[in-house]
Amino acid sequence: MCIKKEKLEIEKIKVLIVERIRDPYIKEIEDTLEEKQKIVGGLIDFIELEDDVDLIFNEESKINNLEMNRIIKNDIVCGTFIICGQRNGESISLTDEQIKKYKSYFKLRDHTIPISLLKNHYKESSNLINYDLTGVENLLQLKDLFNRK
Repeated sequence: MCIKKEKLEIEKIKVLIVERIRDPYIKEIEDTLEEKQKIVGGLIDFIELEDDVDLIFNEESKINNLEMNRIIKNDIVCGTFIICGQRNGESISLTDEQIKKYKSYFKLRDHTIPISLLKNHYKESSNLINYDLTGVENLLQLKDLFNRK
């Protein structure tokens, strides 16, 4: 008797990876919980950036004092995170337009000075827990002061 083994094909999706000390980069990853946890270094949580775009990060990043990475909305994301497309609660590949948009938004040089100021004030990411960060995204406008000619 011959038993045919079927190999399950795991879907891959095109995402942006945002590490603390470099610009966002495109990576094709397996669309599994384990792969996402491996990238962010622990349990995952989501921030909806748009109806069809999610930011996936380590839900214990501040508790575990991961390095402050980027500013988004009224928060500071700590540790490495993923930007991916989303449809009906499922992760999907980013479109070329979304890649362009979020590569630009999360460009390292635009976040370096604001994150440095926040590190200087709060010292460790655990100090951000339960702190109202409303308006923190306004720090991203500092780049305009340094880019004027």
